[in-house]
Amino acid sequence: MILEGRVIRKRINIGSKSEHDAAVLVTSDGEHKLRVQGGHPFRDPEVDALVGKHIRGEGIMAAGQFIMERYDVIDA
Repeated sequence: MILEGRVIRKRINIGSKSEHDAAVLVTSDGEHKLRVQGGHPFRDPEVDALVGKHIRGEGIMAAGQFIMERYDVIDA
């Protein structure tokens, strides 16, 4: 699937054991925790570098996370 939107940093899973700050892709359909395939699920420098940018990513949706196989930065 292909999703497009702005990447933000946001605290997710508030009040649970898995509460943490994460890169989130904000699209017209909602918000999805963002990961790069093969990257660390909680802290990935590649994903962190996308915060504040508009991207188009191709990947899969799994457990509320968008796991990208590839992406393009549309603007900074």
